[in-house]
Amino acid sequence: MALKKDKSSNAPEAPRIPERLIELAIEDYEIQDKQSFENGRFGQGTIANQTADKVVFDRVVFENVHFDQIALERAELTDVVFNRCDLSNVNFRDSILHRVQFINCKLLGFDLSNTTMRNVKFDQCNGQYSVYRFADMKFVSYLRSNLDKADFYEASFSKTEFAESSIDQAQFAGAKLAGIDLSSCEFYSIGATLEGIQGCIVREDQVRGFARLIGVVIKEA
Repeated sequence: MALKKDKSSNAPEAPRIPERLIELAIEDYEIQDKQSFENGRFGQGTIANQTADKVVFDRVVFENVHFDQIALERAELTDVVFNRCDLSNVNFRDSILHRVQFINCKLLGFDLSNTTMRNVKFDQCNGQYSVYRFADMKFVSYLRSNLDKADFYEASFSKTEFAESSIDQAQFAGAKLAGIDLSSCEFYSIGATLEGIQGCIVREDQVRGFARLIGVVIKEA
């Protein structure tokens, strides 16, 4: 385990959102398989009880939208922003996300298992119990977010950062954290393998959390 060092910038590329978007009324849509939404903005409201496959969102903004009982597996999201949205327990498994931002969102139990994520940012989100099992991440940032008990089982991290976030009891078993800087995060313990934490960057006081993985008790001097 390496101690804290200067971080290189792995900032994701921002979504490319047009200046003018079509205002879309949530109540006007029942989402269908392979449906495409482009150049639009969904304002305050609720999208409820929708299940569809291979839906495409391209240059779309969601603001103050509550997703309730939503399953959109194998979706494609490109240049999409979720701002102050509630996506708790939403299912986006097997989806592709490219240049997507989640800003100040509620993501309790949000399921992104088996997703491919490129240039994705989570900022000031509540992602407790969110699921990223087997996700393939590159240029992904988790900033100032609560990821307690999140599940990153066998996720793949490339140029991924966790900054100023809580990751207590998050599950990283099967994932390799080499080069991942957790020094600005807070946790008492995390789930991981000894092999997986090799090369992870932490503060001296955080070494205690890793010591618990092998049952080591550190005695105060």
